[in-house]
Amino acid sequence: MLQYLHYNHLDKETMEKDSEPGGIIPIFPLPSTVFYPGTPLPLHIFEPRYRQMTADALESERKIGMVLLKPNWEATYFDRPDIFTVGCVGNIEKEIRHLDGKYNFTLIGLRRFRVIKELEGKLYRRAEIELLEEQNEQVIDDTPNTIRDGLIDRYRELTSMIPKNNLEEPDWNLGEKLSQFVDRFAYRLDLNLEQKQTFLEEQDVLRRARFLHDFLKMKINLVHLSKVRNATPDSARWN
Repeated sequence: MLQYLHYNHLDKETMEKDSEPGGIIPIFPLPSTVFYPGTPLPLHIFEPRYRQMTADALESERKIGMVLLKPNWEATYFDRPDIFTVGCVGNIEKEIRHLDGKYNFTLIGLRRFRVIKELEGKLYRRAEIELLEEQNEQVIDDTPNTIRDGLIDRYRELTSMIPKNNLEEPDWNLGEKLSQFVDRFAYRLDLNLEQKQTFLEEQDVLRRARFLHDFLKMKINLVHLSKVRNATPDSARWN
């Protein structure tokens, strides 16, 4: 249900700098991966076209844009299946090139982007993009912040309801900006693909926070409902 992640192993400068990858970047479409700024994405690269993509990226800006494939991508996977046009660009870190030409590396999320148009000329997909600006950004520090603290309280309420909950209290130092906090907070949650993409496409930080608050509230209500149902299994209202 919940993921725990500490961010102190990530390179702070890489996460927090305003990276300008340029107008054209390689894009890597996957069917089940939605990527957020400030989060890590371990990747194993084995297809020839994406080996070339990685090699080219390492020789230039070290940037790759992750995008989600739209449903029914299977029939045209080796061509150009449809993608969602909002993705996240990341920086390649800790790359390993294997003797057979495959790669392992971690991509660290930098910025949301929107695809303007795709370009031809390479084995892999490339796109001209625009970087998306955060709206209603806030700086957060050690002083109380109602949005951050409200999400933490909801999270604690939910985890306290999980049977045999032996999970440690996570590190809540998730960034100096509210956008960083909510994106890394979302990384911990078991959102489905549609919810993840909806969250990624939302540029308004306050709306993203509300989205997560409502998600946690829904989870809490489901746990309450489950407990009531288990306490009265023979009740006619469950028939």
